[in-house]
Amino acid sequence: MMLKNIKLYIVLFITLGFIACSSDNEVEPLFDGDIDSRVNERLQSYTNTLVSSEFGWKADYRPQDDSGVYNFYLKFNADNTVEIVSDFNNGTDDLPTTYRIGKSQFPELVFENFSTFHRLFELEGFRLGAEFEFLFEEVTSDMVTFKSKTDAGDNKSTLTLVKATAADKEAVENLQGLDTRIEDGHMTTLPFRGITVANTAAEIVFSGSLAYDDLERVATVISEGDDSSEVVTEIPIEVTEGGLNFVEPVTLAGTAFQEFTYDVTNNNFTSVVDGNTAVIAHASLPLYINNDIFGIGTSPSGSRFLYRPSLGANPLTSAGFDAIVAQINTDLAAFGLVFEQFIFTTDPSATGINTTLTIGFTRPSDGGFFTGIYDFEGSIVDKKLVLTYQGPNPTEGNPGNSGFFEASSLNMINFFGNPDGLIYTDRGPFRSDTSAFSNEAASLLSAQDPSLSVYAVWF
Repeated sequence: MMLKNIKLYIVLFITLGFIACSSDNEVEPLFDGDIDSRVNERLQSYTNTLVSSEFGWKADYRPQDDSGVYNFYLKFNADNTVEIVSDFNNGTDDLPTTYRIGKSQFPELVFENFSTFHRLFELEGFRLGAEFEFLFEEVTSDMVTFKSKTDAGDNKSTLTLVKATAADKEAVENLQGLDTRIEDGHMTTLPFRGITVANTAAEIVFSGSLAYDDLERVATVISEGDDSSEVVTEIPIEVTEGGLNFVEPVTLAGTAFQEFTYDVTNNNFTSVVDGNTAVIAHASLPLYINNDIFGIGTSPSGSRFLYRPSLGANPLTSAGFDAIVAQINTDLAAFGLVFEQFIFTTDPSATGINTTLTIGFTRPSDGGFFTGIYDFEGSIVDKKLVLTYQGPNPTEGNPGNSGFFEASSLNMINFFGNPDGLIYTDRGPFRSDTSAFSNEAASLLSAQDPSLSVYAVWF
């Protein structure tokens, strides 16, 4: 009993000792102010930096590390509004918006209302990886850098602000609409594009095909390597008032090129370095036939290649091909029928009949739909798809209809079956003057008659 009392007294003594220590020696605060106050001071400092620039900020925006540059002018105001001027879509989406500087885990800048940043974010099923919420990376009086708040991995959107001069807002305004000059098919019906380099003796020392993704602002150059392999070079682009720049210099045939000047008369871009001349220009045939043909029919979007005029126009469908469709409609007008679409499937690796062209027709008076189905044997020859026509399919669909439509469809059938073959080119996500899909698109061009080409979508 006495032992239990001794233990009780010891515990009581120790407890009282802790209480006494706690009362007499309060923990000193680690900082002069509380954490929230210090964070708020930092956020206010960031706000003051953005607002204090008399002429606003010139901004380079890259939706991904490997994408091209979108040019912006931003003027932050003390009432949390921001003026936006950009070189995207002719400035259509440069709407007045508000901004917020706050914190979640880290200090952040958020463009709150719909603007160009939001438009880029949502385009083509969010393909671009754009952003409208940014984390502060580095802040000085003359430069502020941001990275995406939400992008996963290392390939994040970046926004770099440099203190603007009195002329910078107008400089960005002058860029509006100039991005269309870089687009494939601008002011031409020629379906291909290439880049060549000529040396000081005017000898061509480099040539390659070139395709431009106007959303990512990336040019893809495909050329032949020293060992006859295919060399693919992706080049981020920036629009300039004089033409375009490669974001970083690119070496072609031993010469580094970066700045290109647009020639409105010839509708091309030229760069001259030490007497060597690089030219980006459109062409009737590819300067280098790439290896796209070896993946025909295996698109992740599907194995059926659909052309339907109601999906909208694209310059890669030539006037000559439009004339083929018009001729079909003329021939079938007496029957109240019009061309609706074609669906093309092919597997050149298979033997025998391995390719089918299904042409669809509608009767607007009652909504009737009819098809003609035509068979080919196909193979790949010199990177071209060569198809040999076998006639109407004898079993699928309605063979009688296939026979009936054959004469009216012969020019389209001959486009596919031309003896010189078809040049197949992947074209990225489907784009037209009325539609944009994430489904992959491609073009087919007649090697026999390059004035005939069609742009269609895989599904």
